[in-house]
Amino acid sequence: MKKKSLLHALQTAAFCMVLLCVLLAVTKLVERKASEIRLRPFLRSAEDYDVLFIGDSHMVNGVFPMELWQDYGIAAYNISSYGNTLPVSYWVLMNALIDASPQVVVIDVKDVDKSYKLSGNSSDAHTALDGFPLTLTKARAIEDLMSEPYAMDDEGNYYADLKWEYYFTLGKYHTRWSELTPGDWNVAYSRQKGAEMVIGVAQPDDYDIIDERQAFEESGWGFVYLRRMIEACQERGIDILLTHLPYPASEESQMAGNAVRYIAEEYGVGYIDFVSLDQVADYRTDCYDSFSHLNPSGARKVTDYLGRYLREHYDLPDRRGDAHYQAWEQEVEDYIRLKIDLLAAQDDLINTLMLLHDGNFSVCLAVDGDSPLYESERLMLLLQNIAREHIYEEDEFSKWSNALFPLEALEDAAAERAGYVLLVDRLGGTLSERAGETEGAMEASFGRLSFETTAEGVTLRLEGDGGVKARLEQDGDVRILVIDNRTGEVVLQRSFAL
Repeated sequence: MKKKSLLHALQTAAFCMVLLCVLLAVTKLVERKASEIRLRPFLRSAEDYDVLFIGDSHMVNGVFPMELWQDYGIAAYNISSYGNTLPVSYWVLMNALIDASPQVVVIDVKDVDKSYKLSGNSSDAHTALDGFPLTLTKARAIEDLMSEPYAMDDEGNYYADLKWEYYFTLGKYHTRWSELTPGDWNVAYSRQKGAEMVIGVAQPDDYDIIDERQAFEESGWGFVYLRRMIEACQERGIDILLTHLPYPASEESQMAGNAVRYIAEEYGVGYIDFVSLDQVADYRTDCYDSFSHLNPSGARKVTDYLGRYLREHYDLPDRRGDAHYQAWEQEVEDYIRLKIDLLAAQDDLINTLMLLHDGNFSVCLAVDGDSPLYESERLMLLLQNIAREHIYEEDEFSKWSNALFPLEALEDAAAERAGYVLLVDRLGGTLSERAGETEGAMEASFGRLSFETTAEGVTLRLEGDGGVKARLEQDGDVRILVIDNRTGEVVLQRSFAL
C-alpha cells in the first residue's frame, strides 16, 4: 500500500512538473517579445558591462552603446525602456544589479517631476520588467509599483487589479495566439545593446532656454526614486552620472531639470544638462519627432559627447583587444550590417542624408546645378550635417551653429546654381568639394572619384582595385555613393529626383 502511495505521489509530481514546463513554454511563446528582445542579450552577460544607461524612450533612442564601443572601447548597455518613469527605472536598475556590477550608471532625469509611479500604458511596465526572471527583487518591484490603490491605466483598469499579470504573464498574453509570427519562435535579439534607432527628421517645437537658477521644489515620486537610485548605487560603490538628454523642453521641464542640479551637488555626482547646453544636438537635423526624441544623427552626437565625458571623468577600461570581449568584434560587424540595411531601406532623401552623419561610412555625392535642393534650407542643413565634426567643450555651450558648417563650396554652388560634388573620406580623414567644374577627379583612401558635368547633370565614377566600383549617371538630380570604411567597398548607390 505504501509503495502504491509513493508511486502515485511520484506520478503526480511528474505530471505537475510536465504541466509546469508546458505552461512555462506556452507563456514564453505567447509573451510579447519587446522586453526579451531588449534584455536577453544583457542578462546573458550582465557582468561584462562597465556602464549602464537607464531612462525612458529618450535614452533608448538617444545613446548608442555600440558607438561607445567602437570609438572609446567602453562596454555599455542601455537598459532603458519606452515609457519608463523614474520609479520604474529604479526597479529596472535593482533587477539589473542582481547580476551586473557596473562601474558607472548613467541616469536620465526627464520627467523627474512626475507624481505617478506608472505611465498610463500598462504595457510599458511589461516591456520594462517581463524580461527579468521572477525573483524576490522583481516581486518587490511589482508590489511597490502597483501599490497605489487608485492608480489606473489608460483603459480605466486599476493597477492593483492588474498586479497578477506581471507575476504570470500568460494572463496578459494568452489571447495572442492569432497574432503569433515566426519572430515569436525565432526571436531576433537587439544588435544595439538595448538602444534603438528611429528614422525620421522632424521640425522641432519652439522653446526658450531659461536661467538655470529657475528650479522647481522637489515634489512627486520622480525625485524620491531618483534619490533612491543614487543612494543604492553609492552604497555599492558605483559612480553615478545624471543626464537631461537634449530636446526642445518646455519651461516647466527645464525647471525640473534645473532642480536636479542641486541634487547632483548634494550627492557629489556628475550632471550634464544637455537641454541648457542647447545645441550638442542640432534640433533642425537631429529630431525624430517635434518634442523630441533623437534620430541617429542626434544620438551619435550625444553618444560621442558622453563617451568623451566618461573617458575623462571615470577610470573606465578600454576593452578593445581584451580576449574576454572578442565576441564584441562580431557584434560590431552585425551592428554595421544593420546600419547598412537601414540605409538601403530608405527611399527618402531627407532620411538618407540624416543617416550619412555616421563615422562608419564615407560618402560621394553629386547635385545637379538645376536641383531644387539648393532652394531647401532643410536639405542644405542636412548636407552640411554629413561632415560636421563633433565638438566637446565641457561646461560650455557646444554649438552646432552655422559657423561650424564645413562645406564652403556648397554655398557657392547654390549661389551660382552650379553642379556640386562632395567626397567625405572618413577612413582617410579628408574632405573634398567641387562646385561649377565640368570635370575632374579626387583621390580617396578607397579609390579615385571622377566626375563629369554636362547639360543633363553630374556623372560620378568611382574606380579602385583595378576596376570600376560604381558609376552613377543622369538619373534624378542628387546622386549618392556610400562606402563601408571597413572594406572600402560601395554598399549603397542611389539617385533621388526632387
